[in-house]
Amino acid sequence: MTKPKILISEDEVIIAEDIAACLEDLGYETCAIDTGEDTLDMIRETKPDLVLLDINLRGGSDGVDIGSQIKKEFNIPFIYLTAYADKSTIDRAKKTEPDGFLVKPFDEKSLRSTIEIALYKHGHNHKPNGKSTAEQTEPEHKEMDPLQDYIFVKVKHRIIKVMYSDILWVEAYDNYSFIVTSDQKYLVSSTLKDMEHKLPSHNFVRVHRSYIANLDKVEALEENAVVFGKGEIPIGKSYKKTLMSRFNIL
Repeated sequence: MTKPKILISEDEVIIAEDIAACLEDLGYETCAIDTGEDTLDMIRETKPDLVLLDINLRGGSDGVDIGSQIKKEFNIPFIYLTAYADKSTIDRAKKTEPDGFLVKPFDEKSLRSTIEIALYKHGHNHKPNGKSTAEQTEPEHKEMDPLQDYIFVKVKHRIIKVMYSDILWVEAYDNYSFIVTSDQKYLVSSTLKDMEHKLPSHNFVRVHRSYIANLDKVEALEENAVVFGKGEIPIGKSYKKTLMSRFNIL
């Protein structure tokens, strides 16, 4: 069976590439990635079966403008992607009658089900990876083993083990997070709040609304910054007292 072709219109390149990798794992083909400037022209050129469209595209036209034009000109489904949107934008978006909304960060199960419903409504009947619905069912999330000293992160088509001892800090990036080591920076589909729960609390501490620090890797503390061998991150006023209490200061 021919793989459905999907066009991604997303101006955050790292996020777009992560979505493309997920689509390939699910058995779809990414026919194009665009930042929003040429999305309509690329639809005409590549003729996708579906468009994943960031609602908050920067530039002359946002995702809602492009969605409205897709509705008028092309007989294909489109799904809005959003991390946040004000009420007026959502109200505008609803009027374009999209085939779905996905709130970032979303998991593969949500992505697959939303795409499949949209394709089905438009006459496609596709089973990702040729598997039955029962075979596609994902296991429930399990609590992390407290004795575990590593975490796995998905990087394009690979699942990579990252040791806790290698992590310097974790940094919020919209509704995603960056895990920063001395030589790598991994984008993960988890909010900083989620990461705070997933990482062991005995050495990972929230030091700012946008940062979690690995206390084992701290080399110095300044008035408003935590210093590592690679760089430094800010200390938020509301987190400073708790942070300082974790150190044996003479």
